[in-house]
Amino acid sequence: MSPLLLSMLMIIAVLAAAVLGRPLIRAAAPVLIRFPRLAVLGLALSLVLWLASVLAAGLFLAWSLTGPSPLPAPVAEVCQRCLEASNPFTADFALQTVIPAVAFLFAPAAAVLLVVVLGLRAAWKRQRSLRDTCRSLLPVGRRQIIDGHLVTVVEDSAPSAFALGRDRWGIVVSTGLLATLDEQQMRAVLAHEATHLRERHHLVLDFIGSITGPLRWVPFAAAITDAVPHYLEVSADNAARRRTGTRALASALLVMGEASSDQRTASTTPGAHRVMLAAGPDRVRQLISPVNPRQGILGAVALSAIIAVLIVTSAIAHGAALAAVVSGCAI
Repeated sequence: MSPLLLSMLMIIAVLAAAVLGRPLIRAAAPVLIRFPRLAVLGLALSLVLWLASVLAAGLFLAWSLTGPSPLPAPVAEVCQRCLEASNPFTADFALQTVIPAVAFLFAPAAAVLLVVVLGLRAAWKRQRSLRDTCRSLLPVGRRQIIDGHLVTVVEDSAPSAFALGRDRWGIVVSTGLLATLDEQQMRAVLAHEATHLRERHHLVLDFIGSITGPLRWVPFAAAITDAVPHYLEVSADNAARRRTGTRALASALLVMGEASSDQRTASTTPGAHRVMLAAGPDRVRQLISPVNPRQGILGAVALSAIIAVLIVTSAIAHGAALAAVVSGCAI
């Protein structure tokens, strides 16, 4: 198989993951929801892999296409030596074009670097927003121990509960929630929120949000942005159910879901305003009557196949480039 054909296949795989990733993630949902922690890890790694594949596609194109060099002669000589040293194919097969080979390397690298910079800026804004939220609770909240958890209680007639991160104000509940739920329901809600803190779900959301923020226009990234928070909630539900039972958790979710539509809106809000919430009618259905995972097998297999192609091609490209750098670009 020629290097150019491999390059085209690599680009097709990257585009297929970008476009088909969204419907495939939805199709695989019945399987993913049975293993929420594994699903979150897999989706996060898939996103990183997709970015690595964009860089790998640039490497494949640089190996298979060549053209005039806009770089100064000494720099061009070094770059050409490194490119030839990393090329796992025969350089004689390179096709002449009017586009400099260096463009295939720098354009994807610049795009990924831009995503990283915008993501870090978004993460910094989220942290600042979280600090402001915590400071706003300081005058109105009081700390107390409930069922072994250190909880911040705020005066609010609406029954609500959420987590603000392990090193911030932790679990926050309203006086309305304390007045509405019985002891077992309250224990289930606190177990749910404590799982968010223990498993550091806020850091997971920060990581996913930082990468997907600039990539919301990519269907694959948008689907991961939507799916990960849901699976984190399911993971926390599973932990709470093991401690308190399905009945206590489901009834608490129903009470909270019926009482506040604002919570449901906040739970689906992207970006810095998203908070971990214990309410959500869709999760009650998952607790009582989970979807048969066999319905998602085809979607999971198709999604795994695309990811496998990206893993193999990325490993070839980045492995060859890394070996060339380690050897000092010796041909």
